[in-house]
Order: sequence, then structure tokens, then C-alpha cells
Amino acid sequence: MIKRLLTKIGAARCAGLFLLAVLLAGCRREEITVYRVPKEKEPELADTQPRIEWQTPPGWEEQAPSKMSLANFSVPGEAGRQAQLSVMTFPGEGASELSLVNIVRENAGLPPVSDEELAKLVETVNVGPVSAKLVDLTGAMKASSNAAPNRILVTVFARGGTTWFFKLAGDAGVVTAQKQAFIGFLNSVTFVEPRGTRVRAAHFASTNAKRVPIAPDGDAGVSDNPLNKPSWDAPARWQEVPATQMLLAKFVISGSDGKAEVTVSALPGDAGGVLANVNRWRVQQLGLSAASEANLSQLITALDVMGGKAMLLDMSGQNQMTKEKVRLISVIVPREEQTWFYKLMGDPAIAEREKTAFIKFVQSVRYPNV
Repeated sequence: MIKRLLTKIGAARCAGLFLLAVLLAGCRREEITVYRVPKEKEPELADTQPRIEWQTPPGWEEQAPSKMSLANFSVPGEAGRQAQLSVMTFPGEGASELSLVNIVRENAGLPPVSDEELAKLVETVNVGPVSAKLVDLTGAMKASSNAAPNRILVTVFARGGTTWFFKLAGDAGVVTAQKQAFIGFLNSVTFVEPRGTRVRAAHFASTNAKRVPIAPDGDAGVSDNPLNKPSWDAPARWQEVPATQMLLAKFVISGSDGKAEVTVSALPGDAGGVLANVNRWRVQQLGLSAASEANLSQLITALDVMGGKAMLLDMSGQNQMTKEKVRLISVIVPREEQTWFYKLMGDPAIAEREKTAFIKFVQSVRYPNV
């Protein structure tokens, strides 16, 4: 969706898919899989390498990892039917379980659920010694009324500054038959802590495209080191306040003409797609009708940002909490394996006054490793 929209508005790059399919394969004997992250040009610190280990169920065939995944497995079933298992990570652990589950649901074409509905969809499992939630997304990915029903089982949990996704998806019959094997796979996961102290700045190290987030203290995870986060030039009149939940940064703007907030967040892949995010804002925050895929491009203006193109939206409606008039100006930046969201939302007058400064703020963002 992002790629198609950016093509329409003249952009040169797009975000990777949030959930990527893996190849069909045959059988493989049960084994222990170990991933090591090598020390780049520092062989003397080899003993500090973090590892994640698991026990592969019989018949599961490991495939090459993708940009978004640490590992992929094909899970064959009867009559050529199949499922896929993906292991994915992304930095941070401030997102609520409900938010993370709804991202997966929207990516799969399912409507969001409430906290009460979520409780009916989850069961507790162990990822190694850690308690986590297993969410059942029955009926996801069904292409048409004639297509075989599909099912997604996804486990989400946070550890060491990183959120982990273990997702089994595919033919409903295969997923149902493999559920206990999937739970056994989760139970077998072991995080082997490295010895020694790591003094280098946080970064992603990789070996043959297998990616594990590395923190400065040697734990698997991403630290709060500012080297991991973008830098930007924010106006002095914007007051930065502690970010909450899924936000990386938050600013409050006050004046005689009202109040507004600027927020910065990032999610993996395409974060459910542009249309899903725009309609979430339109319906849940602004009280507007949902946009269609056909007219979505009419709501978007291309914006030049550092390193590529972004999508600028400007919408007005009624704040669904205060019932007051509100304006939302947002910029969506697809970049590498994440989608970045910048939002200015508040009283219409102050939003109008701050629009130019907000756009300059987004254009000033300097991402790590650029």
C-alpha cells in the first residue's frame, strides 16, 4: 500500500512489509538452533556475544531470514497446505499489548478490538521462563469467500528494551494442528546472557542477515542511548514532556490561541498500512468517515524529508474526547524497516500557526546511520 501510494505521489522509497511470508519446505529433524552475534572487528570480546536458542519441532523447515525477521520457518501440512512461523523484533517496549495486537490485526485485515475483547482472545504461555500472551486471530488473511480459512497465532512480549513477535500464520487446519508444537517451540526459547561488559554504542549487529538487537551492556535489546534515536531541531517554544506508551517524544504547545501536542512514534514495517492508520485517526480521533483506498491519495501531499519522501496529511474534525473542534496535521515517513509518525494535533488556530514550524521540524530529523 505504501509503495503504491508513494509511486502515485512521486516518492522513491517505501517501507518493508510488517509481516513477510516464508517459503514452503519439507521435513527437518529436531534440533537446537543457536544464533550468535559476532563482534565486528573485536575478536577479543567474543565471549560477550549474546545468543538466543530454541528447539525446532520435527517437520519445520528453517528458511532464510528476511529484512524484518530474525528467523523464518515453513510448517507443512496435508495436501500441500502450509503455515509459516516468523520471529521478529523491534526496538522499545513501551507499547501496550492492546496496541501491538491491533497492529497485527489491522495488518491482517481484521478490525481492532477493545481491552474486553482482547481478554477473550488471549491465553498465557511461556517463552522460555518468561510469561507472555498468545493471541488467536482466527479468520485473518482470508482473501475471498472461496478461499480456505486462515489463522494467526501471535505471541508478543517485551524483554531488555526490545519487543518480540513470534507469529504462526497460514492455513487454519495447519495452524490448529501445529498449535501445541508452536507452544513447545516458545517454551524451548532460551536467552543466553553474555559474560563481560560491552562498551560500544548500541547498534544492530548481524551475521548473514540474521539480526539481533545489541545493547551497550551486552544484553539482547536496545538501550535508551541517544545514539539509537533520531536528532531534530525543535522550536524553543515547544515544551518537551515525558513520552507515554508508544511515543518516542512528545511536545506541548500553548498560547492564547489554544493548545496542541506534537508526538513522534515509530512502528515496524508498514504498521498496518497507510489507509488503516489514516482511518484510525479520521474515525477514532476526528469523528470523520473512513476514507477509501480510491480517494486516499487525494488526502496526501508529498513532502521532501532528509533521505527521501514522506506523506503529509492535514485533516480537521471534532475531538472525540472533548467534542471540540480539532485539527490534525501528520507526516508519515516510511524508512527502511520502520514507519515513522509525526503528528501535530490541537486547537485549529494554534495548529495553523505551528504548521510551518512542524513541517520544518520533521524535515530536520536526522536518523541514526544516515
